[in-house]
Amino acid sequence: MPMENNTIEKHMAINVETIDGNLNVFDAAKQFLDSKRRRFPIVEDGKLVGQISQKDILKAAMQLKQQKWK
Repeated sequence: MPMENNTIEKHMAINVETIDGNLNVFDAAKQFLDSKRRRFPIVEDGKLVGQISQKDILKAAMQLKQQKWK
């Protein structure tokens, strides 16, 4: 199988859907539900600063559930 012309660039996504790092947990959860993605990159000023997963959102929601609301 010739590998010289089979580069990563040919297999990568170009128009990547990202998520805003300042989004609240519930809006982020909705974006996950609407897109059916498992992870989103987080980009600030055109640079990748991290990624968030469905599991991260679920953990955050569970922490919110445990908080006492006044």
